[in-house]
Amino acid sequence: MNNIVCIAGPTASGKSAFAVRIAEALDGEIVNADALQVYEELKILSARPTQAEMGDFTHHLFGHVRGSERYSTGKWVREVDPLIIDILARGRTPILVGGTGLYFRALLNGIANIPTVPEHVAYATAQRLADKGIASLRSQAAELDPIATARVLGDDPQRLQRIVNVAIGTDKPLSHWQAETHSIVPSRFARFCVLTPPREMLYARINARYAGMLSAGGLEEAKAVFAKGYDESLPVMKAIGLRQLRRYFSGLISLDEAVEDAKRESRRFAKRQMTWFRNQPPKGEMLIDEADREAFINSLGGMRV
Repeated sequence: MNNIVCIAGPTASGKSAFAVRIAEALDGEIVNADALQVYEELKILSARPTQAEMGDFTHHLFGHVRGSERYSTGKWVREVDPLIIDILARGRTPILVGGTGLYFRALLNGIANIPTVPEHVAYATAQRLADKGIASLRSQAAELDPIATARVLGDDPQRLQRIVNVAIGTDKPLSHWQAETHSIVPSRFARFCVLTPPREMLYARINARYAGMLSAGGLEEAKAVFAKGYDESLPVMKAIGLRQLRRYFSGLISLDEAVEDAKRESRRFAKRQMTWFRNQPPKGEMLIDEADREAFINSLGGMRV
């Protein structure tokens, strides 16, 4: 019997609200599977669900990590593994929700036990990207680990940096570590769905969401993050909107320009997320409209542990 629910999808697709609906139907607890919503400093700019949106349902792994930490897929798996066991042991349903595909793939398909990469290695790689560009980074990655680099489609700086960092920082390529994996949750024990609203609807939500972030205090949140002097290579600094707002605070662009640039970046990010979920394992049930979502909830009726 399936007893774990996984909800994925692009930014602004309604995942948080859908997770609450399922938690109500299954007496569940919601677990974050979004790489930016783990950071305590990014309450608004990561679109972390508000207290009102969480309702009375227990939420785990939201805002529990400081931005100074290089949180990773491996760290998330090490935290989520005992958490899932605990939720199940209490007779509740774990509902994992987020837009980070690598988290779900690690959960269901396994993850390599990769040693921690030294900070100076990650810094040097980030500096190379800033100084020489994405083409140079890809070339370095291909030289160090052609197998892992061949799996990276298009310009994906985060994955390419990971390939370089692991190869240099552990003296073994990422593909070597990936050859030995262990699955936390076998796919037969989980129902996996991907929310896929029509593109025009999704883009409209993204535009409205970013405007709402600013009115809810996004500018002040960005200032607070910048005030901490975090290294630009830290994952927390990858939040969409931070780069644009830094340029605004520096007087390089207007606030309107920063907002429009952030909206464009968010739409491109959503497109990349959809491409990933359509083409990378694990493949889930695509829920396009509200009727699909209702049918999915109804199909979970027999999942109570």
